[in-house]
Amino acid sequence: MRHISFAINRLIVNSFIFLCFVTFPQAVQAKHLLFVQSEILIQQADSIENSEAENEVVPLSQEASGENQELSSADTFPLNKTIGSTEKQELLKHSVLNIFVSDEKIEQLKNKLIEYGKNHLPSKVRKVYLDIIEKVFDYSILLLFAALILFFIANIAFVLLTLRFTIKRKNQKERFERIYGKMYEEVVMDYIFGNIDWEKALIKLKKIKNKANRRILISVLMNFKANFKGGLESFIPEIYLKLNLQKDSLKLAKSRYSHKKVKGIMELTHLYPQGAKGLIKTLINDPNDYVRTEAQIAYVTLNADRPFSFFDNLKQPFAKWAQLSVFYLIRLNQIPVPAFARYLSFKHYNIRNFSLKMITFFQQLEDVSEVIKMVESDMEETRFLAYKAINDLRLYDSRELIKKKFDGETNRNKLEILKAFKNIGDTDDFAFLEEVMKTGSTSLKLEACRSVFYMGQESREKITQHTKEEIPELELLLAHVKDPRN
Repeated sequence: MRHISFAINRLIVNSFIFLCFVTFPQAVQAKHLLFVQSEILIQQADSIENSEAENEVVPLSQEASGENQELSSADTFPLNKTIGSTEKQELLKHSVLNIFVSDEKIEQLKNKLIEYGKNHLPSKVRKVYLDIIEKVFDYSILLLFAALILFFIANIAFVLLTLRFTIKRKNQKERFERIYGKMYEEVVMDYIFGNIDWEKALIKLKKIKNKANRRILISVLMNFKANFKGGLESFIPEIYLKLNLQKDSLKLAKSRYSHKKVKGIMELTHLYPQGAKGLIKTLINDPNDYVRTEAQIAYVTLNADRPFSFFDNLKQPFAKWAQLSVFYLIRLNQIPVPAFARYLSFKHYNIRNFSLKMITFFQQLEDVSEVIKMVESDMEETRFLAYKAINDLRLYDSRELIKKKFDGETNRNKLEILKAFKNIGDTDDFAFLEEVMKTGSTSLKLEACRSVFYMGQESREKITQHTKEEIPELELLLAHVKDPRN
């Protein structure tokens, strides 16, 4: 409501500014004409009062006045004349109505209005009507201003009526869904717990052939499916199929609108899994991110024996939101975890990254050689996850490899390499860490000092033997490492 009010106020202000730009030149012209008319009237009065004095002027003055008469008439405004038809035409040309229509059309409209008043209005009203017509066309800015006011009022009224209608319709829809939703919940509950048979339940499911009512019932079944477990859960798909509600969901899943597709996929996955598998396969490469993500999640749910077999046919990216959803799906539903090392050779870097994360989390030590190969990847993120996997999986044999990769890495990956030596390093790596503490940046020195300090007692004793000349910040680094808050 606040946004609509702001938009209306902004429209009025902008229109008022436009009106000022339009009317300002007209106001200046009108002021100039009034000024000229007042000068004419004053000079005419002066000429009448001084007429006798002018007749008594000497012939020499009359002769001089006659000589300059032609110059005065040519170079000055005719002071002894009133505004005639020509001036009126000029006034008409400056009318605001000229912005929108031509002079001829204005005259035609004015004549038609006058003619209509003379032919159809009584004499008492006719005079007032004709005066109004004359004033309106003489001061057309008033007509434009009145039209703009009426236009604003009509727009505001339209917005308010539309808003009122929208709110009323929304309230009616919510009330409708609330009433039928509660009714359908009671009927389904009675059927599930055996209080009524199917024939009686079908009678109580009123207006179930209506499209809106079918959507309400599907929402009720989806809610029950999420909350019921065990034997009661099997009744939900049974009701869904008996009423042929799968046709509604299939229609949604085949819609051209992405939000409807997502809704249809979710309903089929939970309420009609055997019919959803074929459709899901066609949507895992959908160009829309939301549809593709939902289809990939549904594929993992419906294919517990081979949840990630869709990787073989995946052409579109495996989005991070899909990765996160699939990870929690595996943990919540106890889906068997495949060996992710086989997916490290896939061309999609996001599949490789996801596989490295899963290998690290589930501590899969099979084919660790494939994990170590990932440090040669062109993708910085992939190399980072590979260094993290080496650290978390405690792959001691990769120490020499990651030391060789250190100099050519980004700062983030260098830090991850140094963190790995905290867990997989030994005294043979002390020289490498010591060099970093002498020449590296502050963050690298700090991480190298931490790795040396926690790598073993021998390395800890070695580092304390260094002098300030060798490592000036050594005391500060050790103090930071020993602080339990860090």
